[in-house]
Amino acid sequence: MPRIPTGGILLGDVSHVGIAVFDVEETATAMAESLGIGPFRLREIHTPRERGSIRGEPRAYTLRFAYARSGPVTVELIAPAGGETIYDEFLRERGPGLHHLGYPVGGLLDEELERWEEAGYRADMVHRRDDPRYGWAYLDTGLGFLAEILCDPPLGWWESRTLARDLAGPLGAHLRPSEE
Repeated sequence: MPRIPTGGILLGDVSHVGIAVFDVEETATAMAESLGIGPFRLREIHTPRERGSIRGEPRAYTLRFAYARSGPVTVELIAPAGGETIYDEFLRERGPGLHHLGYPVGGLLDEELERWEEAGYRADMVHRRDDPRYGWAYLDTGLGFLAEILCDPPLGWWESRTLARDLAGPLGAHLRPSEE
């Protein structure tokens, strides 16, 4: 019988599955052709040192992403593209594979990180958005994968339309750069 956690951590629905890869374009094309997943949207995000950290140390890094919907879940492919990240470590030690499950948690990032730390979890990697109250963090579950907590501001009509379009992807091609 599963135990219900009592330490204040209770995650809801998974929003996405994060898969670490060496090359997002190559993997997205292979997934579209062999598994019918796609089309994918491409994106590159650079996190400056003042908004990023690895195990508590400030760090700049760049990541390449490809997103596609597969039923109710978003498939997120991630490849390191600059600076040393936990993705580099993962790929060196394990090769490509399941890296994390993403969970929207609401609330402000620092409050969520504090709640997780009180429950015995420490962030391996943090990205803060332009508004540093929001962002995402990866926490080791001790179960062979990380949990990514997503702390995002409430979206207005325009932002939610843009996000929905980005996650739905374009019709037709397997790969298309994001319009950002």
